Amino acid sequence: MHVRIAEGIHVIDGTNANVYVIETDAGIVQVDSAMRGQFGRIRSFYGPLGRGPSAVVVTHSHMDHIGELASVVATYGPVVYAHPEEILVIEGRRPMYSRSALIRLVGALVKPRPVAGVLDVHGFSAPGMRVLDTPGHTPGSITLVYEREGERYLFVGDAAFEGGGALRVNRRFSVDVEAAERSLELIERMSPALVLPGHGKPVRI
Repeated sequence: MHVRIAEGIHVIDGTNANVYVIETDAGIVQVDSAMRGQFGRIRSFYGPLGRGPSAVVVTHSHMDHIGELASVVATYGPVVYAHPEEILVIEGRRPMYSRSALIRLVGALVKPRPVAGVLDVHGFSAPGMRVLDTPGHTPGSITLVYEREGERYLFVGDAAFEGGGALRVNRRFSVDVEAAERSLELIERMSPALVLPGHGKPVRI
């Protein structure tokens, strides 16, 4: 199951954190990869298409955003991009960034499998897309900006949470709240845009 956000832009239904799929003439770009144990939902989306992503952009390395990245890579072979600070976690070279004991506990229980060969997201290139650094939730949190036909889409990961139709910083789970607040201000200055958060519904700014 999936929800169509706009022509060629979808969110896969039923994952713990939103997994977005962007269809372009150059291939499919996937944003984030859900919690471990949810690969079936990702696979069900791609089955009818007959192809998978050629690239995966990771907004940050929390376990609910990279949980099934290893399965996606093993099944479809995409190139994976992330901020250098997050690559350390994705490749298993450092623990997950968190100041929350709860997140660390859950992360230990559903620890994602490491993925090697991740590239610096600042080198990612696709038509209409660019990367914006939005640190605070984690040191290497990024936003994928996609501009097409006069519309701007912001795939912000957890740099902004949706609640009641508004955007906010998750102060409990952000490693640097002040930096996260500045990043949210940066996101809001990208108006007009449709913000596509890691949790919650799209918010138009």
